[in-house]
Formats: sequence, structure tokens, C-alpha cells
Amino acid sequence: MPTPLPPEAAPGTQPTELHVCHNCLVKVDSSLGGVDLPRRIREALAARGLAPTSRVFSSGCLGECPVGKVTVLVIPASGVGCHSRLIDPEKDGEDLAEHLVRRAARAERP
Repeated sequence: MPTPLPPEAAPGTQPTELHVCHNCLVKVDSSLGGVDLPRRIREALAARGLAPTSRVFSSGCLGECPVGKVTVLVIPASGVGCHSRLIDPEKDGEDLAEHLVRRAARAERP
């Protein structure tokens, strides 16, 4: 059975891109389910209603090699203000989802 596609962003909008470093994922302890982290990030985003406005991709090395963490390049929908974020694989993407919620709240302020 094929995996269903995530819900689409509203017409005319671009999703926030989250590029998860595959090199970091394979270095994470297997008990933390390293290479499965992108799926868990997608689930954390969906639980907060962010799935339609975000896309998770696996990427090559992003230049930061943290011990016990995973580097994620965040490219906002606007394309302005991209940045890298170190996330804790034990938190299953919740820390990244919370970061995106806070950024969205700041962007909505006048």
C-alpha cells in the first residue's frame, strides 16, 4: 500500500522546508531510531497542524556535526531567514515543532 502524500499548502504559498542531515542521523545511537527521525518529525508537525505548511527532506552534510544531536536546516516559506537548528533525537521532533510554532507566532505579530 503506497504511503499517502502529506496535505498540500494553500494555493500560492510555499511550504517551510526542513532539511534533516542524514550524516547526523546515522551517527545517532540506534536506540534513538536515528534514520527514523524524519518520520517522527513529520508526526510532530502534523500533531501541531504544521504538516500542510512544511516539508521534511533528508539531506547531505550541513556543516555542523553535533554529538548526540541532529542538524536541521530550516528554510522558511518566505525564503528569508534560513538557519540551522540542532535538535535532540530523543524528543522525536517536538523541539523542532515548538521552534516553528514560536517563529510563526513572532511572524504574525505586527
